[in-house]
Amino acid sequence: MNQNPKAVLITGASGRIGLHLVKESLHLGYHVVLHYRSSPEPALSLFKDDNRVTFLQAELTESPEKFMEEVFKLPLTIEGLVNNASVFHKGNLTDIEHFNSMMSVNVMVPLRLSAAFAKVNKSGWIINMTDARTKPKNKNYANYRISKMILDEITEQLAFLYAPAIRVNAIAPGAVLADANRSPKQFEQLAKNIPLAKTGDVIHIRQAFRFLVENDYMTGCVIPVDGGWHLCG
Repeated sequence: MNQNPKAVLITGASGRIGLHLVKESLHLGYHVVLHYRSSPEPALSLFKDDNRVTFLQAELTESPEKFMEEVFKLPLTIEGLVNNASVFHKGNLTDIEHFNSMMSVNVMVPLRLSAAFAKVNKSGWIINMTDARTKPKNKNYANYRISKMILDEITEQLAFLYAPAIRVNAIAPGAVLADANRSPKQFEQLAKNIPLAKTGDVIHIRQAFRFLVENDYMTGCVIPVDGGWHLCG
């Protein structure tokens, strides 16, 4: 009988939303395999003495399958996969190299990790992190937008493919955490374009995450956590 503790693999989890998903997973009673690409901070400072968190470094675009092999060698029962690792840079379809880069990280990595997860696991769940603003056209971030739109579709298709053994859902955040391209004041000004007239907080992402983990009758859903922003053009 397998006595290994249940665990969640979260990619790109050393900071920002990923770090909060680690905290919520621990709150739900899971151990966490915390993937990072370059630096483990600030997560390492928070969890270095917590034996429930295992840190693994990898450049996921090189071999997601080999990375998953290393994950499954750990003395853990990997029940969940959170595809959170992502890149967000300006670029549109005039730059094919940039488009390929967006597709490699935001589409192919989660797709290949999910396939490797499903190949080993006969039960469990996958949650992809997409984006609430994939429908409105955007000249500056077109390649990013398209990559996340494809990930939405992949989420639904994998849910259909892996059912009934593995549930696959996605969370599509809106304005919940300021990025480096906006000052706090600019971030708050986004509220005027949001139907609920306010920006969100990472607690709203954690609530959606908890809901998808605990509700075993949900699959193929992309949940926007954006105050209704996805309704606007």
